[in-house]
Amino acid sequence: MREEDFARVIAEWRTWRPPAMVERELRLPTSPSYVVALAGPRQAGKTYRMFQLVEELLRSGVPREKVLYVNFEHERLRGLDANDLEDMLKEYYRIFRPEEVPTSTSMPTPIYLILDEVQLVRDWDRWVRRASDSGKYRIYVTGSTSKMTSREVADSLRGRSVSYTLFPFSFREFLRARGAGVPDLGVLPYLEERGRMLGLLEEYLEWGGFPRAVLAADAEERKRILNAHYEAIFYRDLVDRCKLDPELLDAALSAVTSSPAGLLSASRLCNYVKSLGLRCGKATLLKYIECARQSYLLLLSEIQSPSVRNRRQYPRKAYVVDNGIVTARFSDASENLGALMENAVAVELARRGFSLRYWREYGSREGREVDFVLADGRRVLRLIQVTRASARSEVRERELRALELASEELGCNDALVITWDYAGDEALGDLRVRYVPLWAWLLEGQ
Repeated sequence: MREEDFARVIAEWRTWRPPAMVERELRLPTSPSYVVALAGPRQAGKTYRMFQLVEELLRSGVPREKVLYVNFEHERLRGLDANDLEDMLKEYYRIFRPEEVPTSTSMPTPIYLILDEVQLVRDWDRWVRRASDSGKYRIYVTGSTSKMTSREVADSLRGRSVSYTLFPFSFREFLRARGAGVPDLGVLPYLEERGRMLGLLEEYLEWGGFPRAVLAADAEERKRILNAHYEAIFYRDLVDRCKLDPELLDAALSAVTSSPAGLLSASRLCNYVKSLGLRCGKATLLKYIECARQSYLLLLSEIQSPSVRNRRQYPRKAYVVDNGIVTARFSDASENLGALMENAVAVELARRGFSLRYWREYGSREGREVDFVLADGRRVLRLIQVTRASARSEVRERELRALELASEELGCNDALVITWDYAGDEALGDLRVRYVPLWAWLLEGQ
């Protein structure tokens, strides 16, 4: 019966034609010597990124018969285990006959296996390891649940994989999806188009980059879509798979996601939850937050320190993977532009591959803070502050003083202040400060 199911699914793939797609900027290798694992939040567009990969392979000359895409969420493919994947290959060879495809070189063309939502197959990793070791296949796997984090994929595939994370649309991708195109940054500051760009940025900050929400017809539909995305993560990834108590989980996540970019104090969170009449301990709440991170709902930032003890001792900062989830659940969150800007910067830094770190002045009543510290190991590359200022006079001296103190402590003289709409440069002693509008920073990719 499994053979019949796979025969139907593979026959559908044989007649597949690429749908209309927004090109994603995440680059995936087309000739990997390892298993490529693509993970990320639900509904971020992983399936369409795989479709984009298929088009890239076909344009590069890979024969159509040498590419097999299977989505294991297909209704005919429920309840599979690793042994059933042999039936998948048998039906693929029967229908496509890839061994009969002529090649232009003496070396045989490998077969590309693209396995979407592969975590739904029990013991999938054993089969993928064996298929990869055979040398006949180039394998791509995707997943969106807590079973498909980078660490767990690496553990499952035992050094045979490299993981990539796909986030919701970047601002550049958002503009393309909306038909606006990516402007020329060299002329935009001098054109009336700049006002339109700020309007689109406001929309992006409020509703985020989940593809279906970006393409929705109106605000009410966007809100319904975003709430559905959140509920899928809440119930399917956290309650069902992680076995978390829904009432306690709702209280904890509501406290964290309603005010992104805030310090995450386990003691305060525990006291808040207890004030609602719920019994819990700090260890339990920290477990819930970690599960939310593994399910790609939250991003966590640690204090910048070479000491592992310090990074664990001091509170972390919590960000939400997409602004749209925040504003769809808490309508008044859209009024806090500064928090939405900082949250968007955190997600963009994670998209660019940086670990999230912050700096804070502890042991002082001032408690000055630098929002982001970019580092390469112990070497600090750049300090980043985010402010909603539209002019130099609106930048608070407290924020600049924090940059000066962090610069002295961390030995970094490169500072970036991301503003709402102010650009400029200045020197604060040995510290070089560059002011860049958020829209320009999101578009320039630096």
